[in-house]
Formats: sequence, C-alpha cells, structure tokens
Amino acid sequence: MMEMAEFLNYPAVETASPLPGILVSDHYSEADDYRVHRPRGTKDWLITYTLSGTGTYWIGEQQWRCHSGDIVVLKPGTIHHYATDKGSVWNFYWAHFVPQPSWINWLTWPEPHPGLLAVRMDDSAILERLQTAFRRLMRDSLDNRPYSRQLALNAMEEIILWIAQKNRGAAGHVLDPRVEEVLGVIAQDLKQPLSVAELAHQVQLSPSRMAHLFKEQVGDSIVATRMKIRLRQAARLLEFTSRTVTEIADDVGFQSPYYFTKQFTSHYGQSPTAYRKQFR
Repeated sequence: MMEMAEFLNYPAVETASPLPGILVSDHYSEADDYRVHRPRGTKDWLITYTLSGTGTYWIGEQQWRCHSGDIVVLKPGTIHHYATDKGSVWNFYWAHFVPQPSWINWLTWPEPHPGLLAVRMDDSAILERLQTAFRRLMRDSLDNRPYSRQLALNAMEEIILWIAQKNRGAAGHVLDPRVEEVLGVIAQDLKQPLSVAELAHQVQLSPSRMAHLFKEQVGDSIVATRMKIRLRQAARLLEFTSRTVTEIADDVGFQSPYYFTKQFTSHYGQSPTAYRKQFR
C-alpha cells in the first residue's frame, strides 16, 4: 500500500471535479499510477464502489483502504487524496451527486474519518443489484432524451437505498430528528425567508449548536443546503415547464432574477437559458 509521503512525491496537481449539481458517473479500472489530489475537496458528494483490486484514501494523515465490496462516500468540502495501491489494479464505479433532501437520512453511515463514510457489502445479491444500478446511472446520466435525468436520479436513489438497507440499525448513525425537521422545513417552502436563528429556535437549539450539528450530519451548512435545494428545483422547472426565468426565480425564493442567474450559473456552469436550451 502506498504511504502518504510516497503519494506526495508525485506531482501534486489538483484533480478537477465535475460541476456541482450535475449527476455524473463512470466505471474505472486503474493501474497503480492512478492518483487523485483534491486539497479543497469537492462541492458535491462522491461515492465509489470497489469491484476488485485495492485503493487508498487519505483524509489528512488518516488512511482508509478499499477492498472488493467496499463503498465509500466523501462529503462536500472533505480534503482528500486517493490512489490505486502499488501492484494493484483498482476496478471501481464512481459518481458525483447532490443528495435529494429525502436521501440525507439514508446517508447516515459509519464515519471512520471525518468526512469519509464507509460500508462494506458482503451480500452477493445486493452487490449484483448495485452493479446493475450503477450501469443504469452511467447510461442515463449521459442520455439527453426526455426524463433521462430523472431516471439517473432514480438509479442513484436505488444505490443509496440498497446501502441504507444493509446499514440499517447501525447504532449511533441515525439522523438527529432536529436535523431531519430542519431539512423538512427547508424543503417545504422555498420562498419562505428563513434564518439559522429561526430554524434553531424551532428545534430548541442555539444557532451555533444547530449550525454545527447540521454541518456534521448533512455535510453542508444550512445556507448551502437550502441554496442547492432551491437551484435543483429551479433546474427541474427549466427542464419540464415553460415558465420564464424570472418566474422560476420567484418560484424558488429569489427576489432578484439577476442574483438567481448568477447563483445558477455558478452552480451549474451555465446560465438558466443555456441550461434550458439543452433540453429543448
């Protein structure tokens, strides 16, 4: 297994990530010259499912080695590096995604290192279902036909659900009901002005404690999570309705169409108009 010092002897070129909010997946089979270096983490979540071979993650000075059947998720902002182990060929599926609000409770897995979630799957039937779901995810995320994006999200949700089913009952890994309530409030009305202080008061916590607990369990701040939910809903409205950009901005709680366009472009890498055009 490659040590951290050995890893850093290689040129430390930062590895680019897909634009946040765009569901993307692939299947890699990489020899031991493969390495990824992300000193700033990613803005979305990253999942890997190891089919064969071994690879190692570094979270700070901590290591996590992946074997066949291992599933690892990295939360947004987690500084990480990973590489194929020396003498191995690491064969794995991966996907960058932003969870739907309903998925957050299903992503309360064991967290051996801060920001790194891990589950080992040893049920051959579930492993086969996971591979099938990943293949669908890869296919549908590349397809430009109507509803392909929703089909890709369905495949991603199936992956999360199978792992959650395997992981159910793990002591100490249930989403705090106060965090769950805050997620529900955020998703219920995207136009309603909300502050961390108001949400904290609703669940009887101090604002600082609420902010820390939410970030710890969800992986993003309350403000960032709400922004992603609003932008994701806006993307759906652009895809499936004929409402104007100004109307959609108002629908998801932006008072200024200019500010909405700026945030949407930053998140998706293209303006709302350009985003809609690819679905027409």
